[in-house]
Amino acid sequence: MTKKTPEKYLMLAGASAIALSLFAPVATAQDDGGGDVEVRRTLGTVLVTTQKTEESIQDVPIAVSAFDEEALEKLQLTGGPDLVRSIPNVSFTKGNFGGSYNFKIRGIGVDLVAQSGDAGVGVHQNDVPLTANRLFEAEFFDVERVETLRGPQGTLYGRNATGGVINVITAKPVFEEFQADLNLTYGNYNTFKAKGMLNVPLGDRAALRVAGSLLQRDGYVDNIVTGNDIDDRDLYGIRATLAVEPTDRLRGWISYDYFEEDDSRLRSGKQLCDKDPFMTSFGGVPIGGADQIYTSLGCQEAPLSQSTDRVNSAGTLGGGLGIAAGLLNGDAFTTPLIQDLRTIESAFDPAYKADQELFTWKAEFDLTDSLLLTYLGSYNETSAVSVEDYNKIAPNVAFNDLSAVPPGISPAADLYNALFPGGVVSDPQLGASNIFRTFDISGGGSEQTTHELRLQSDYDGRFNFNLGAISVDFEAIDPADPTAGYVVLSNTLTALTQFNNATGGGVFGGPVPIDTAGPSVGPVSNFGGFGGNYFRSLSPYTLESFAIFGEGYFDITQDLQLTVGLRYTDDKKEQANIPTALFVPNPAAQADLSPQPIPGNAPDDAGDGTYNVAFEETTGRIGLDWQPALDFTEDTLLYAFYSRGYKGGGINPPQPAGANNFPQTFDPEFINSYELGTKNTLAGGALQLNATGFYYDYEGYQITQIVNRSSANFNIDAQIKGFELETVWNPASTFVINANLGLLDTEIKDTFAIDVLDRTNSRADLVTLKNASSYSNCVVSAQGYATVLGAIQGGILAPGSTAGLCVGAFAGQEAAFGVPTVSYTDSNGQTRTIGGLTPFDGEAKDLEGNAIPGAPETTFSFGAEYTFEGLFNGAWAARIRGDYYYQGDSFSRVWNTGSDELDSWNNLNLALQFYNDENGLEFEIFGKNVTDEEVVTGRYLTDDSSGLFSNIFLTEPRLYGVRVRKSW
Repeated sequence: MTKKTPEKYLMLAGASAIALSLFAPVATAQDDGGGDVEVRRTLGTVLVTTQKTEESIQDVPIAVSAFDEEALEKLQLTGGPDLVRSIPNVSFTKGNFGGSYNFKIRGIGVDLVAQSGDAGVGVHQNDVPLTANRLFEAEFFDVERVETLRGPQGTLYGRNATGGVINVITAKPVFEEFQADLNLTYGNYNTFKAKGMLNVPLGDRAALRVAGSLLQRDGYVDNIVTGNDIDDRDLYGIRATLAVEPTDRLRGWISYDYFEEDDSRLRSGKQLCDKDPFMTSFGGVPIGGADQIYTSLGCQEAPLSQSTDRVNSAGTLGGGLGIAAGLLNGDAFTTPLIQDLRTIESAFDPAYKADQELFTWKAEFDLTDSLLLTYLGSYNETSAVSVEDYNKIAPNVAFNDLSAVPPGISPAADLYNALFPGGVVSDPQLGASNIFRTFDISGGGSEQTTHELRLQSDYDGRFNFNLGAISVDFEAIDPADPTAGYVVLSNTLTALTQFNNATGGGVFGGPVPIDTAGPSVGPVSNFGGFGGNYFRSLSPYTLESFAIFGEGYFDITQDLQLTVGLRYTDDKKEQANIPTALFVPNPAAQADLSPQPIPGNAPDDAGDGTYNVAFEETTGRIGLDWQPALDFTEDTLLYAFYSRGYKGGGINPPQPAGANNFPQTFDPEFINSYELGTKNTLAGGALQLNATGFYYDYEGYQITQIVNRSSANFNIDAQIKGFELETVWNPASTFVINANLGLLDTEIKDTFAIDVLDRTNSRADLVTLKNASSYSNCVVSAQGYATVLGAIQGGILAPGSTAGLCVGAFAGQEAAFGVPTVSYTDSNGQTRTIGGLTPFDGEAKDLEGNAIPGAPETTFSFGAEYTFEGLFNGAWAARIRGDYYYQGDSFSRVWNTGSDELDSWNNLNLALQFYNDENGLEFEIFGKNVTDEEVVTGRYLTDDSSGLFSNIFLTEPRLYGVRVRKSW
């Protein structure tokens, strides 16, 4: 097979480059000057040979961390989330919705929630951009290397990214050589892993490689309601790759990947809350009866370490409507919360299913000895669905039982008993129960096709180039799929629907359809996909993207090179307008879930039933790299680059029909990046020392906030600056040390925003109340609220009249009540003055100088390994290794309050390995997170109607076990 090796400027294009085998010293022979040959140890590299000359990662003028399969094993980097422990200025946390996660590089990731949103960090497999992927679920197996490029990308890769790129390069078939490998692991939590590979030559110009991976283990979390261990794993993946070389100039391969998971994985962790109690008085005026219900917001602002309560259910939509249906009189959660973060209370065990099929094909043709033409194509199909308890806490207050009321005494009680005998609600989806139940479903599928064409030169002269073009067609969310989108189901919502229908539609203006027929989705039954008795949000979405990209390279001198890269991107996005629906009566119900045109709007603004946005941008990079000849280093690279990164804008999730709670679209984001770096090889090749400094001007940073049960994404500005240091040292032939340090400073610029946990901005002259109809929150003047309470106490207003404050029932009546005006700062930073009885969203806080979420100021890792050679008659060796990682404090939201703070954390891994290279045998005893740190990596704050509780996401507990490997 003809092999070609890349020049440094082509290393990360196409097949991507090289990977540093951090811990594989190699022997080199040097003449000591006296005629004797001295054997020395130098740090090894793994090269991908797809162009003309071999180059080390030390010669690539890009901040990149790369790990071959041996390094992944040694560092115990089993999957995507583990990469944070070995790369500076990287963080990772799971997201709140099915399949979502946030992998951040230098503070740039995905802080928006929208089907049409793009990730800041691109995930690629074999250079194919995967809009939907299984990075956080699947484990690495049979890979050649995993690369992580830091900084904006677009002129070398088919899909642009503002933060960086993760590229997983799988191992390809080897011609004329039989190979096999089997890797078995057993550990605590009854963990069993199996990974294997078989490489079979098919003549001298073809080969087949088949690999697979299996993971099964018990759960990390106790569900004390069912008595089961949950958050277990049962997943596997297989891959088959066929490579051929018909001629010396033509070569290619085709690969098939399949992944499947079916277990009780938790989409989100334990719910935390500092309970917001009912107020009994305000301003010296007593509060009682129904007026008390509107004073609790569910949870209040507090650090996560102090959020040790259950939510006040009366401050939630489900709990509040349970009160409206007569099922509850107040809070359903009144007992203390179990403090163990890995113990939950769920009526059913969660269900998680995911699968992916990925076809990839690649062909290379040498047009001439100096021109390489490459075609890369792919088809990717994914689906995932997660069903779990919305609150993960069990009510201790049962629904009201009115069976003791004699028939005929109370018509309302007779109707209640007929609908809910003994206080039991029969919910078609959640079953029969006399306690408050709320579950949610997050899921959907997608299809993607890509075609990419590249032309690369390798001339002997001063100028070379790398040109490419790519088309991406992506489609997500099929409305006909009942598991697609996001759904919240509650038996209190069903009960109120049943009450409405029993009274002829008197509550909602007509009968509301109740879903009674459909498949089972995990523990949820009879789920057809549309029913007025639950909330569902659907965002059917398509993307058509085309880009032309490339770089030119000019050798100014033998050691100094100029790089100029450009990219033109054309993104077209379309999203169907399917309004969110809850309690919508027939015939207005969208039984067919078809797109709904908005009368009077332009076609692209859903006038034809779909939102359409388009973005055309030209971006690029320019810089110099210099390799001076210095006396004190074997090899030194200095580089300076400016680049402009782009990530497309998009379309916000749907709103209720007729609502205009926020703009329906959001703008692209851009990064102007300025970067200086150096890479050095010293001490005769035994030491590598790399450093990078960078400054980002971050324009249009996409950030999300929940508004009225939907995600609203907005654009703000920020700046980021940081420093990275990476080093590997081989001081002796059997001893290797590695370390990296990341320092990050992020600042939000010129932004005002309302904190839903502190809508009053801690002002004593304002008060936050619950809206009795939408269960969103509002703010009115404290004097206005006290005046209405006083009027209720004086008999001027009926009890429960405070319910009218958030819907503006008293707006304009300030003079009649003697209530003065009130001033506040809006989200544009402007001062506004309104009547003291007029509701508003709240006072915006100045976020200037706040840190962006998920951007720890410090990351640090340190590892060391020592090898004992010549054991057991010289055939065996032993290696002992330890790795330590530290991540500093960070924040979960842009407001940087006490509740937003995520504590610093650390991790320690240890391993002892015995190996016999001649016989291909390895035995290992390992431990991950050996000090059993319980780490909260992220937090998701729910909206007003959910009671403002927080879902948290945890790292894995202490894991240990044994591993055996045999290679042939």
